Amino acid sequence: MRKLFMFLLAPLIFSCGGNSSEKAESGNILENLSFTVDTVLVDPGEELINLASGLRLADFSPDKKKLYLLNGVDQSLAVIDMEVLKLSGKNQFEAEGPNGIGNYHNRIQILSGDRMYINSFQSNAIFNFQGIKEETIKILAENIDSLSIEDEQNAWYGLMLSKDEKKVFSLPGNFFEGGRNLLVADFPSLKGKVIQLPATDLASNLRVILKSKEMMSVSVQEIFLQEFNGKIIIGNSASSDVYQYDYVVDSLELKTYQHVLVPNRKEVSVKAEVESQEEFQAEMDKINQQIAFQRFFEDPEMKRYYRFGKINLPKPSPDAEQKEEVFLFAYDRDFNLIGESRLKELTKVPQFPFFKDGKLWSYVNVEDELGFAVFDLSF
Repeated sequence: MRKLFMFLLAPLIFSCGGNSSEKAESGNILENLSFTVDTVLVDPGEELINLASGLRLADFSPDKKKLYLLNGVDQSLAVIDMEVLKLSGKNQFEAEGPNGIGNYHNRIQILSGDRMYINSFQSNAIFNFQGIKEETIKILAENIDSLSIEDEQNAWYGLMLSKDEKKVFSLPGNFFEGGRNLLVADFPSLKGKVIQLPATDLASNLRVILKSKEMMSVSVQEIFLQEFNGKIIIGNSASSDVYQYDYVVDSLELKTYQHVLVPNRKEVSVKAEVESQEEFQAEMDKINQQIAFQRFFEDPEMKRYYRFGKINLPKPSPDAEQKEEVFLFAYDRDFNLIGESRLKELTKVPQFPFFKDGKLWSYVNVEDELGFAVFDLSF
């Protein structure tokens, strides 16, 4: 029998604020931020939850009561009841055949009606939880204004459906050259257009390509899509700038920020192409030792958005653990910056952050068991 999992650790108490003026005077709601941390574990029963990829292939149900985690090795979908923190079951899918989901997956998106969209190199399709493929999503250049034949094969990158499942969005482009733009199409007709995103060029240009006799590899900055309140947010790791695309009225707005604690963007020049692993790592270190902005997450109770930022610290030796400076940024409902704080007590950015019951949760692996760090924030 497996043990029943409960709260593990006594609360850890941290204070992130200084002795400066009140937050009302500074306009920084995170100026006097403090928090306590508890850790909880999910009860897997007699099953195992594969955490080899963390929660990279995880998503919540629309009502946030269940967390789904796809195991790309055995094609099973773990269903976790977030109300009681217990594995409630697994759904099995096939790797090959007419209902096959393949093996190399990029992300999943849980849809209404017990269905799931799977984004992968092999195919992009919607499956029901019984393992049946309901629809393949294939973007064709002939149906998308301004989409080239060359970019057609990469039109799956970042692909997601709107919450009402009437639109699809993606970020077509080439990993090795050029930038990425926003593809918008009606669903299920998959007819639409491409919208230019010049503010993401910085992220696209910070790529390093390793070409040697033994291997070829590329390091790129993340450009991502998210949806909040009927708007698509297009952000990237190299800059604090974000686009808001209102797909109902077809309008695009660029939001820029003036940070106090961190630079607004990466400011570094790197070699576009190198020939050795040592050069490759050195160029990546130049990039990663500057600010990197993470994805947004929502606090529905306080009606705010947050995201983390990080800066890699130089390692004293190649084998040393990578430590990071960690920052938290807060935004109002219109994505105006309203707070920022350095979290000095953290040496790693919290993974897969989300709010539940008024507290900030993030994924932790506790001796290969699925756990969550639960932050109780005080402003």
